[in-house]
Amino acid sequence: MREKTDLTSGSVWKSMLAFAVPLFIGNLFQQFYGIADTAVVGNVIGKDALTAVGTASSAMSLVTGLSMGLSTGSNIVISQCFGAKRYGETRTAVNTALRAFLVLGVIASIVGLLLINPLLSLLQTPTECLVYAQQYLRIAFLGAIFIMMYNILNQISIATGDSQTPMLMLIIASVMNVILDILFAAKLNMGIGGVALATVIGQGFSAVTCFMILRRRMKNLCGDQAGVGFDRAVCGQMFKLGFPSMLQTGISSSGVMAMQGLMNSLGSNTAAAFVAANKIDGIAMTPMVSLGTAMGTFSAQNIGAKKTERVKEGMRFNHIFAVCICIVLGIVIFSIGGTLLGLFLKADTAQEVIDIGIEYLHVAVFSYAVMAFMFITTGVLRGAGDVKVVFVSAMLDLGCRVLFAYACVGFMGRYAVWLSYPFGWFCSCVLAYSRYFSKKWMNIKVLKD
Repeated sequence: MREKTDLTSGSVWKSMLAFAVPLFIGNLFQQFYGIADTAVVGNVIGKDALTAVGTASSAMSLVTGLSMGLSTGSNIVISQCFGAKRYGETRTAVNTALRAFLVLGVIASIVGLLLINPLLSLLQTPTECLVYAQQYLRIAFLGAIFIMMYNILNQISIATGDSQTPMLMLIIASVMNVILDILFAAKLNMGIGGVALATVIGQGFSAVTCFMILRRRMKNLCGDQAGVGFDRAVCGQMFKLGFPSMLQTGISSSGVMAMQGLMNSLGSNTAAAFVAANKIDGIAMTPMVSLGTAMGTFSAQNIGAKKTERVKEGMRFNHIFAVCICIVLGIVIFSIGGTLLGLFLKADTAQEVIDIGIEYLHVAVFSYAVMAFMFITTGVLRGAGDVKVVFVSAMLDLGCRVLFAYACVGFMGRYAVWLSYPFGWFCSCVLAYSRYFSKKWMNIKVLKD
């Protein structure tokens, strides 16, 4: 395994693929966390527990979203330091980020445990699912510190061009999660609590192992260029850049909860179908998210190295590659979408649930290209440090999606939710492309000269 990947030289398309493919594989296995939980719960415990896991996952997305948002600021600073070959500053930024996120992880666990019942009430959790959701969240929030630490460790590795370590850790942790899911829930009859515990153990393993690998890598990465343990100015810069993304992901997570609440109000069959279909949708979105993440690090490193023309080349390549991926996804979903949905539901589940899930997937697949273009373009802007525009773009997506769904559900039913996603992505794309072609993102300064 290479100790570092310099994205500022060599073939653009080869660099992008070498960096993006491990990200995709890692993100795919990260989806398997939720897929394993959903499949075991849906087949072993039942439909009500499946709805509870979907509802609890919406609540946990607040923690995940906040940590991913704040870690974005760290990624930008570390990527640009690394691209500029300022390795002493890279080490300082890494040390600062780790200490800050350790404290945030403890806070997230405490606050989450105190807010379980209010969150479930806000989500309009069906009465028959409430106990399941409470059991799941108690264990999940106890492990929130591992979510926080893994996300920052993941972003640090990616910022320095290492997409292989996160991939390998997620593969191993995902396999652990599947084995423990089956052991705890199916063999030891620990129920939904066992499923949550399996997830926490897998996340804890990822966080601890990534930290150990990172310590060794930093010695080789920075050489004799020393850094400091914690720098308030660097921490402030990270939070300044990360706060819009944190706010974005936090509000987006609230939007996810709002959509889940709307689905719960449409009945348990619709809610269960939405949870199952979202797992397949999540897998389909993985290559798009990976391209956006890769584009963000690629642009940040090259902007740090003052090579903006390479950023434009990377943008063009990613658009072509995304269209090819969308064509393949369309063929797969229309061919075996129903079979895939059946993996998450008991054999005696009403056919109506599967039909509703297929209905959603057939609408979503036609808009995947728009979603991909949104992730790629906002990735460029984020790498440049243009985080305020990225924030506004994401809020436009969320706002248009939620407003459309709630305004139209009365006469369109669940189709209002299905169509709200492409509508939001399109609105976000309009703003992101306008900013990109204005070239104002090129003038933003993250590093001091």
